[in-house]
Amino acid sequence: MPSFDVIVIGCGAVGSAALLHLARAGKRVLGIDRFQPPHVFGSTHGETRITRAAIGEGVDYTPLAQRSHQIWRELERETAAHLFEQCGCLFIPARDGGEVHGVSSAQFFANIETAARLHGVDGETISPERLRADYPGFATMPGDRGFLDREGGYLLVEDCVRAELAVAARLGAELRTGRRVTSFRRAGGELTVTMDDGTSASATTLIVTTGPWITELIAPLQRRVTITRQVLYWFEVLSNPQRFGKGAPVFIWDVTGRERAASDIYGFPWLGSPDNGVKIANEVLTGETDPDHVSREVTADEIEATYETYVRPFVPDLGPRCLRNAVCLYTNAPGGRFVIDRDPGDDDVIYASPCSGHGFKHSPAVGEALAAMALGQTPRVDVSGFTLDRLPS
Repeated sequence: MPSFDVIVIGCGAVGSAALLHLARAGKRVLGIDRFQPPHVFGSTHGETRITRAAIGEGVDYTPLAQRSHQIWRELERETAAHLFEQCGCLFIPARDGGEVHGVSSAQFFANIETAARLHGVDGETISPERLRADYPGFATMPGDRGFLDREGGYLLVEDCVRAELAVAARLGAELRTGRRVTSFRRAGGELTVTMDDGTSASATTLIVTTGPWITELIAPLQRRVTITRQVLYWFEVLSNPQRFGKGAPVFIWDVTGRERAASDIYGFPWLGSPDNGVKIANEVLTGETDPDHVSREVTADEIEATYETYVRPFVPDLGPRCLRNAVCLYTNAPGGRFVIDRDPGDDDVIYASPCSGHGFKHSPAVGEALAAMALGQTPRVDVSGFTLDRLPS
């Protein structure tokens, strides 16, 4: 049975980053994934993900985001791949009420301004007059204001994972795909994992980053997280394509309470050509689902309802034709918080989840922190505030 220093179970956003950092440290490391990452079955696909530095979910996330931006740039220089487009991120809060990732819209906006001030983020609050003049593609109302985080933008999600895994492999990491870990147990001084093909491997330390499948191996999370189905849409551009082209920011706009909307919407500039459409989605957390049996079909009724409720009233330059779509999964915790901790049953089992719908931007720094924890070192960015016992009850 092969033996490693560390085994990483789940090689999506966070797992691929942990694998890379462990390989950089010269450790014997194995990554295991039930699919072939990057893949379309979890939370790490769909072309792009928003990144930002002034974090509304909590000021304590900003150091993770800023460190992650540094790591992405280092990885770009190392691989010559384009991974991070720093086009800025525009946030527009709800006029009354609303919630984004478990945080009230008003508090989210306040957190953004506080994070920018405390951590020196390049950004500014946008007055209602400037918002309407500078961003005519959005049907804002008098009195709406915004915040432009100039350090934000988008990440090319599949390319990011692909680059991390490629560099990790070049540095000696081993990757086994198409295999599901069914169990782990301690045998003497090592932890042994068993896979569904009957093979086993052992290591001193395990890192579990299996996203929506996290509760299969980490029992304490079984009563604390929910999995929801989220749909990404690419709608046609009917007019003014320049408003959503190169240089346009990504955006998060809490439209709760307007028309029939019940959540924020978020979106991206078109990539390549306006003929490819503008990617946009809402964050209504629908009923709990099962990652192995979730419906990946997006119906015509879903598309029409999304357009009429979340697109047409707010982004009138986009038309009703959906050019493509994708289903992804959120792994949600109370308050939209992350959990980065050690399994109470074995201190050598470290896990990170859930991402609560806003994790990809932080994944390089979280992976770096997991690698440090596995090696008995102090993480470069403090993650002690993300333990399971810190979750809201």
